[in-house]
Amino acid sequence: MRKNNRIIGIVALGLALAAGGACGGKGKGTKNPDGSEGGGTTPGAEVDPTKATVEAKKDFADVAGRYAKAKASGSLSKSQCEEFSKDFEKVFREHGKQMTVAYFNAGAVWDECGDSQKAEETYLAVTKASPKYDLSYNNLGVIYWNRGQESKALEYFEKAEAANIASKAPRNNLAAALRDKYAHSPDAKVFGDAEKLLQRVLAVDSGNQLAYENLARLYYDRGRLKDKSYLLLAGLVITQANEVLKKEKIESADLYNLSGLLMMERDDQVGALRSFKKAAEVNPKHADAHMNMALIAINFRDYKTAEESLSIAVKDPRQKGNVEAHIGLGVAQRGLRKYKEAETSFKKAMDMAKNDPRPLYNLGILYHEHIGATQEGEFDKTPYNTAKDYYNKFVAKAGGQAPYAKQVDDAKQRVTAIEQLFKDIEEMKKLEAEQAKLAELEKKQQEEEKKRLLDLEAKAKAAAGAGAAPAPDAGAAGGAAAGGDAKKGDAKKGG
Repeated sequence: MRKNNRIIGIVALGLALAAGGACGGKGKGTKNPDGSEGGGTTPGAEVDPTKATVEAKKDFADVAGRYAKAKASGSLSKSQCEEFSKDFEKVFREHGKQMTVAYFNAGAVWDECGDSQKAEETYLAVTKASPKYDLSYNNLGVIYWNRGQESKALEYFEKAEAANIASKAPRNNLAAALRDKYAHSPDAKVFGDAEKLLQRVLAVDSGNQLAYENLARLYYDRGRLKDKSYLLLAGLVITQANEVLKKEKIESADLYNLSGLLMMERDDQVGALRSFKKAAEVNPKHADAHMNMALIAINFRDYKTAEESLSIAVKDPRQKGNVEAHIGLGVAQRGLRKYKEAETSFKKAMDMAKNDPRPLYNLGILYHEHIGATQEGEFDKTPYNTAKDYYNKFVAKAGGQAPYAKQVDDAKQRVTAIEQLFKDIEEMKKLEAEQAKLAELEKKQQEEEKKRLLDLEAKAKAAAGAGAAPAPDAGAAGGAAAGGDAKKGDAKKGG
């Protein structure tokens, strides 16, 4: 469900006297969510501030002036919110229904301060005090819609329209709520009711920007969901709206965004991207345009653009619970190797929708193909086991759901692949260990052989060294002996 921000803010008495408009403390010229000047509608005669006394107007102006000055200085504190709410309510208590606008503002203060509970309590009190004051019903409808109380919201938008047939904002809110309801559950009656409401608004206010935007979106939704011919009608409404708004020098980010969606239906991604960028130029915080730009960017692996656009989109209160936005942001961050940020985005998506299995699948891929696959140093099973765990949880949650059949098969194959990887690594370790043993044995054998050869060489050298001193010649030795004897004989003879 899309959030509905079509709430009426603080009503300034000057505009209330002229047109019952809400100016949010910004003065004349402020635009309503429905595109009309001033933002509101003329309340019923019983609460017409033009009939207020001079004293009542003076008291109202005093509080409104102080409130505007405080707002201009920055956000209000809780105590200031309570103070101004009580001051506006006091004006009503002292002057009665002629100052219902002040009682309404007491609730609008809480709305603008972000306390919807106290705003609701005040608006309900206003409806009891002045049953024909349509703006309170409108704001109650917005509060209930944003809480997800769709039926109750529709009831209060209808009450707002019934309270003031000329009311624009409540009628636009009612039509937008019906359009949103139709987009989630196509029903011919809901479509017909929304179409008639928007056509009635345009019949009395041909320049109503929001009515054009809602009607074009209604036709687009019917075209993509039921009947393609309505896509052509959506394009015609956009063309007509642009012609009307151009005269007022107004550009609509919503209409540019819708033009982009129509181009996507024709598979014109380049033209669509151009329209989405234009929407973001007109309204830099346009969440839908940024979401659509990111979708195209991810398809083209332009993860930087996707991250930038989605970072803007997820800040929009209406995207607070948008699982798609956070999954997309995680994919972009994963592509940029911002793994911690990607994990945070996927886990946020998981927290938002407990029954949505997609974040689990994406977390598995993050750990499997990125954190695990890019690790350095010694192989670590941890990221792969984490991936296996996410894949198995995904299969358990998504199993049996047709939209996820392909991903379930893929997750199972990935688990098998991881287990096979572990086996292969173990086998590789065994082979490496055996190779190490063989290498060690070979080294030992080589060392032993080397030692043996060295020993042989040493012995050979020793033997060769001994053979280097020649033995005495036998003949020479004998002659020497004989010679000696002769000498001895001679000596004897001589004696």
